[in-house]
Amino acid sequence: MAVPKKKKSISRSGMRRGSNGTFKADFPNVTTDKTTGEFKLPHHISVDGYYKGKKVVDRKKKEKPSQEE
Repeated sequence: MAVPKKKKSISRSGMRRGSNGTFKADFPNVTTDKTTGEFKLPHHISVDGYYKGKKVVDRKKKEKPSQEE
């Protein structure tokens, strides 16, 4: 029975696995947002708070209270 003399490195295993087309970097479910033009997942709120073209979440930056002396 054939037994390898040394352990295969992770890099070599990855090269073997990656070259035969098993890993395909393709994201069919990522779409572009109509209002912002950014990439987003369907049925998710965009970064700006839009969902289906409507403003759903209004994020306001929290301002630190100014300390007047």
